[in-house]
Amino acid sequence: MKTMNLVIAGLVGAAAISMSPVSQAAFPEKAINFIVPFGAGGSYDTLARKLAERWEKELKVPVVVKSQPGSGGRRGGISIYKSRPDGYTNGWTHFVPFLSDTYLRGKKAPIDNNKVEIIYQLSVGTNYLFVNKKSSIKSVTDLKALGRTIKFSGTGIGAITWVQANAVAATVDFPLAFVLGYKKLGDAALAVAKGDAEVGIGSAAHFRAVKNDLRPIIFLGPKRDRFYPNVPSAGELGYHQLTNLGSPRVVTAPPGTPQAKIKVLRAAAIRAVNDKAFVKWATDYGFNMRPAGPKGTWKGLEGMKTVFKNLKPLVDKATRKSK
Repeated sequence: MKTMNLVIAGLVGAAAISMSPVSQAAFPEKAINFIVPFGAGGSYDTLARKLAERWEKELKVPVVVKSQPGSGGRRGGISIYKSRPDGYTNGWTHFVPFLSDTYLRGKKAPIDNNKVEIIYQLSVGTNYLFVNKKSSIKSVTDLKALGRTIKFSGTGIGAITWVQANAVAATVDFPLAFVLGYKKLGDAALAVAKGDAEVGIGSAAHFRAVKNDLRPIIFLGPKRDRFYPNVPSAGELGYHQLTNLGSPRVVTAPPGTPQAKIKVLRAAAIRAVNDKAFVKWATDYGFNMRPAGPKGTWKGLEGMKTVFKNLKPLVDKATRKSK
């Protein structure tokens, strides 16, 4: 009996040791995959790689940035959503096309936005409309004055550029058509520089590679942007419904990812946005840094839902759908 008690005591002790915090595997202990829903070299990819550099130094594991473009940013978001929730796959979920599906296109989105695990929001993209420098188009009112269909470049139906183009067309009152299929907004900007499309949409970071060949005509924000201070904003022109169509860059994880692992990644992201060198690099590149935790991010997404609902009549008008 005494021997049996010793055996039981030993087993209980071993179990206690195995469950103690000291013996738990540290996170992370292997490479992390960071999924980008647009092509390599774009703004999402660039910011992801800069963040990955920091994470590798802090977390002491490789961070592999993987571009998974397609369907206006949906493909990458779906990949994150369906990945194993173990903390080793995360990335940017581009919420805009999924919100477009639900609130503008009347379709069921392929993922449930409400179940996505928010790690941290780093920035929000605010875009310009731009044309080729040789174009006769000098302002958004010129788009209406042409009295014909205007060709816009974009990355896909339901993407933020698709939403904004339709909203502008309906607000200013001109017909539009799309030249789609570009994997990133930098490629869509190049299409305008080459003359394959008349108008493009993107942030200063998106068209910086061909900025000498383009002319911004309006900034889709409430006030002018510091990169092009001579370009009027939608707010000052009275197009207030166009000023809340930003594109949040949010680091996310699959539903069900353990909160302990999310907290590790969130802490590393917070340290990045509090680092002066990181913020200076991001700001100089053209990113509008707007850090937010889960609560702030969800509040922003709820606001976008309202904006999209209000935009539906405009988008229906631009796409000539019957009410």
